Amino acid sequence: MVSGPINCVKYLVFIFNLIFFLFGITLVAVGAYVQTQLSAYLDFLSTNINGPAILLIIVGLIIFLVSFFGCCGAVKENYCMVLTFSILMMVLLVCQIGGAIAGFVYSNDIKQLVTTQMKKSMVNYDDPEKGGVTKTWDTVQTKWHCCGTDNPDDWATAQPDKFDKAYPKSCCDDQIETCDSSSSTLNKQGCVSSVEDIFEKNVYYIGAVGIALAVIQVIGVVVSCYLAGGLRNKKHRLL
Repeated sequence: MVSGPINCVKYLVFIFNLIFFLFGITLVAVGAYVQTQLSAYLDFLSTNINGPAILLIIVGLIIFLVSFFGCCGAVKENYCMVLTFSILMMVLLVCQIGGAIAGFVYSNDIKQLVTTQMKKSMVNYDDPEKGGVTKTWDTVQTKWHCCGTDNPDDWATAQPDKFDKAYPKSCCDDQIETCDSSSSTLNKQGCVSSVEDIFEKNVYYIGAVGIALAVIQVIGVVVSCYLAGGLRNKKHRLL
């Protein structure tokens, strides 16, 4: 059994892994929350925009495995398990940094992506085989008091035969049967800005969790490497 400062480090590693385990649960919870928030817009956008949420859930599950090596290695004073824990932590940290860089590089493309997918989905409005698109458009336009992607005229561009003279009922606050440009309750603001705000808000949640996790991981790598060094020296002294 190790003693002195290394013994304190052993318990620090154990406590750290307990925190790391709880953080893994938090990651899964945040990922599930973001996935739930975005799920209503998946038919609407028709794209794999929920990737970051799924990634959070996967990372959270991986953390369970990593924390197992850390806890068992610290309690059993097993050099190989503690070293494995340190290596897995570093690999995970490098992957997170790569993902953060990629997210930062492509963050400016979100608006163009959302705008393009929204306009594509307008063609499928009222299509019986695309019921999710119709429901989501009506929900968004009603909830955010908006109409079309950039403005109401987008409907006439998407479906000129159906919306040349009128818009979907959800474009008007009172849901009147004939919602057109003369309607006093017509929402003239496009929906793209509201949808962008939803995605940007969720990106901030993911970023905040990622930064907190990275800080914890760096501390964990330093402490576990120190413990691994102490266990290796102990092993050499016993030989």
